Amino acid sequence: MGIKHAKTGYYTFLIVYILAVFSISNWIERYQSLSLMLAYGSGFMAYVFLLQNSESAKTLFNAGIILRVLMFFSLPSLSDDLYRFIWDGTLIKNGIHPFEALPDFYLDKEIPGITHELYALLNSPQYFTVYPPLNQAIFWLSAVIGNGDWLVSASVIRLILFAADAGSFFLLKAILKSNGKPSFLAHWFWLNPLVILEGVGNLHFEVLVVFFLLLGIYGFQKSKNLMSSVGFGLAIGTKLLPLIYLPAVFMIGLRNKKWWISIAGGCIAVITLIPMLDTTFLQGMRSSLDLYFRSFEFNASIYFIAREIGFWFYGYNNIALIGPLLSILSFLSILSVSILAYVKKWDISRSLLYVLTVYLLFATTVHPWYIIPLTALGILSGYWYTIVWSFFIFLTYVGYTREGFELPVYIVVVEYMILLMTIVLELRLRMTNFKK
Repeated sequence: MGIKHAKTGYYTFLIVYILAVFSISNWIERYQSLSLMLAYGSGFMAYVFLLQNSESAKTLFNAGIILRVLMFFSLPSLSDDLYRFIWDGTLIKNGIHPFEALPDFYLDKEIPGITHELYALLNSPQYFTVYPPLNQAIFWLSAVIGNGDWLVSASVIRLILFAADAGSFFLLKAILKSNGKPSFLAHWFWLNPLVILEGVGNLHFEVLVVFFLLLGIYGFQKSKNLMSSVGFGLAIGTKLLPLIYLPAVFMIGLRNKKWWISIAGGCIAVITLIPMLDTTFLQGMRSSLDLYFRSFEFNASIYFIAREIGFWFYGYNNIALIGPLLSILSFLSILSVSILAYVKKWDISRSLLYVLTVYLLFATTVHPWYIIPLTALGILSGYWYTIVWSFFIFLTYVGYTREGFELPVYIVVVEYMILLMTIVLELRLRMTNFKK
């Protein structure tokens, strides 16, 4: 009787988990804060319960598949990035370079698929696109197949991200097994509500970055050096951010004559840029990156503290100075961590985890999907603060309203205080266990 009740409770949590995550992706608008937080909290609680009381790894894997398939029935509910993807893909479909001009230039040009309706949904029409050619190829494919049907275009992108998620799951299992850790831990990534919602759900390419990054790590550990180089190179080609990993990969590679993997990865990343590599691309990308570091701010930690200090000295938000300054400090910190990785003989997963954590703490913008790669690296390294953060960072959606966005300061304070306490606690426990 006890076993029957236990199974009933388990499958009740499984149903709650699926319904909670599905409701966020299909029924709840992002400005409906109370409903959104209740659903995410319920889904996350069920997620933790399921993984701590596993009945069957196959059941959990199938649950992850079911949830991702359910995402295909609606347009993204928490993000409007899709419309920029379709805009860029439609321009390429019509033979127009997506970095050539700002979106408003193309209005009333009678370009098939470029409409006022689509333009009205763009989240940053005053900025150049920031997506590199590898992404643009996917946008083009989605525009060609979708042919004006936004849901079909979204489904094309989702199918690619779905495949990346599945690949990441099996790579995580393989790396964990190779490291002498339970391969079951990969389910903490596969079923993470944030990963599912922000990846296949909201179409953020961080899940594709994770696949390539894990491919690079797996190849590095198995001495499949070409695979490793391709993995790291394509990760950079998908999102430029993985450039931050190359110093650590280089330093760790010095120990076993694999230093050239980082250089080869950088070269492969450059090759992915060639299809659009001209003055138009360089000028547009430079403009976008300059605006990103000098104008964008969201859910930051160190930057928000520096911004308040700046208010005391200047009387206004001096992000134009603070942003680039923090970028320099971040770069120096990443180099320091990379050198420590060599000196302390850290493994590659742990080293990249520290590098990304440092970057995110110095960043002026930290969206929820930015920490998807962090969750994968945390699972490989045995750090659980990444899972804790994947819960609390979702609180930033409280800032959305019908009129716009304004994130209460207390949300950021709670998020980073709990994150900091979790990191300190984990580091202390590791040091205590090491001394024993």
